[in-house]
Amino acid sequence: MRVKVRIVCKQCGETYILRGNKEQGVIQTGFKQCLCSSVSGFEIEERV
Repeated sequence: MRVKVRIVCKQCGETYILRGNKEQGVIQTGFKQCLCSSVSGFEIEERV
């Protein structure tokens, strides 16, 4: 199922809105790295 997600970097505050696939409660977007080079510490929430 396709869902829209909002990803916020906790290091710099940059916000991204992407579409991803939700299967068995896990969302996969392919998002790997923020513009500030952070690869972890993201807040991910599903948008309606």
